Amino acid sequence: MDKYTALLSDVKFSTLTINVSRFPKTLSHWESLINYLITAASPMNKATDPRILKLIRSTYSSLLFHFPYAENYHIDYALLEYKLGNITGFHKSFKSALAVFNHRSILIWISYLRICNELTSDTKQLFKKYEEAESKIGLHFHSGEFWEMYLDQLWERCQSKLKYFIILRKVLEIPMYSFSKFFARWLRHVDETKDLDALKLFVPKDELLRKFKIDINYNGRRGPYLLEAKKILKKFTKETYMVVQYQVMELYQLFESKLHIHYYCSSETLFSSQEIETWMKYLDYTINLGEEKLTHLNFQRALIPLAHYDSIWIKYSSWLIERENDLLTAKNILLYSLTISLKKTNILELLYSILVKLNELDELTNILDTLSQSFDNKIEENSDFDIFWDFIQFQIFLNNSQRQSRYLTQSKFPLPDSLLDKVKKWLSYCEKREGQEVLLNYLVQLQSKENTEVIEKEIFQYLLDSRLSYYINNGTFWTLYCQLIYLDSSRSYLEKRRYIIRNILSQIPKENNKLLPPLLEFAQSYIPEDMDTLHELFE
Repeated sequence: MDKYTALLSDVKFSTLTINVSRFPKTLSHWESLINYLITAASPMNKATDPRILKLIRSTYSSLLFHFPYAENYHIDYALLEYKLGNITGFHKSFKSALAVFNHRSILIWISYLRICNELTSDTKQLFKKYEEAESKIGLHFHSGEFWEMYLDQLWERCQSKLKYFIILRKVLEIPMYSFSKFFARWLRHVDETKDLDALKLFVPKDELLRKFKIDINYNGRRGPYLLEAKKILKKFTKETYMVVQYQVMELYQLFESKLHIHYYCSSETLFSSQEIETWMKYLDYTINLGEEKLTHLNFQRALIPLAHYDSIWIKYSSWLIERENDLLTAKNILLYSLTISLKKTNILELLYSILVKLNELDELTNILDTLSQSFDNKIEENSDFDIFWDFIQFQIFLNNSQRQSRYLTQSKFPLPDSLLDKVKKWLSYCEKREGQEVLLNYLVQLQSKENTEVIEKEIFQYLLDSRLSYYINNGTFWTLYCQLIYLDSSRSYLEKRRYIIRNILSQIPKENNKLLPPLLEFAQSYIPEDMDTLHELFE
């Protein structure tokens, strides 16, 4: 029996595969399966059975499909390809991983660049990768390792050291955890300088003269002059150090020291309210700095551990809308968040409004259809009122938009039959569902001159004919019914009063005195002449 057949025949393999198929959103089951496969296939090399490698690759792909923010498994997958000598697959895996995090995962960048340092002989091509990484994660509070790698490669690969010093000087001004080691590196280079002309590597020639009063073309004794010039540069360095040190300490004390988890956690992991609150305050702080790149970066940092919390996704999208006026990116972020966040109601609500602003009504229709299908086209049977409520509102909006665009005549009832049935079903659940009074109030607000009779028949009379005690003994139900008739502009004031007394109040269970106070409040506001009549009905 070959190794592949033995693996498939193993009872443990069967158990592990059953676990991931039954509980695909439990990360620990996937971890057990991938660890088992790697152990069973070891040692892995180019001679490993292709069928086993295919199985391992497909397992990694499935794991990352369900847990796209699991950075370490992206890295493990890419390094596996590297170990097998599949360099094309190595680059493809890392590039795909970076795209998942909008190229803002510092862990993936460092792992990728560390191997690229060994693989890439083309210096220009390598530094192009470093420049891209710099633009995405260069401001990260823990970017010290990246900058060290970048500077080391510049020093080793470039004959001219000008770019090295340009980058080093830029790094000195970044508030990061390991900032002091870069100042030490800078000062060491200053001390090692033996030539006055070499100072232009640290600071441009014009700036040396203008800002520091250092003339590299000095014609006097250059030795003592160089020593004095170094003192001036060191003084400037110390001042910069003090500023950056203050910034780093502020960030560390206010936020960074209170953040304990920086990696992806499965949905079973519960974060403390303090950790989430710290991230929210940190993001507010970053937004107020007005640094767009840093804001994007810190949002991505927060999303890695808190991917299953809707508050971060919503805050990110809201910032893009309010500060950057970037509706398209906000839309894409919210669409992606629907695949990860546990709570989706608030995400959907914001997404609906963005799609309306972008006039992407076809996509809104598709999302609403997908939402309905996720409940087997019975969204009224889901217990979350907010999801149902938003679904109904935006379906009405779409229905009205389609009618206007097609120059169709509006039906008397503002809800299409399919939605009316869903509304009736929801209302029929009575106290088993939240939001019944909110829903009734909204239906009354849909009233127009032409549809009062239809709303009365299809909603209020339907509920009464169904003999649902929840509504029959509900004061809000009766006051909304009265309000519907009172707001009917096709009737005179006298006709409204007569209809309310004879057709509505006559149906009220007189033995239920709890109904009197809300009805008296309605009568006092709208038909004060009938206050006595109302009292008599309950005697």
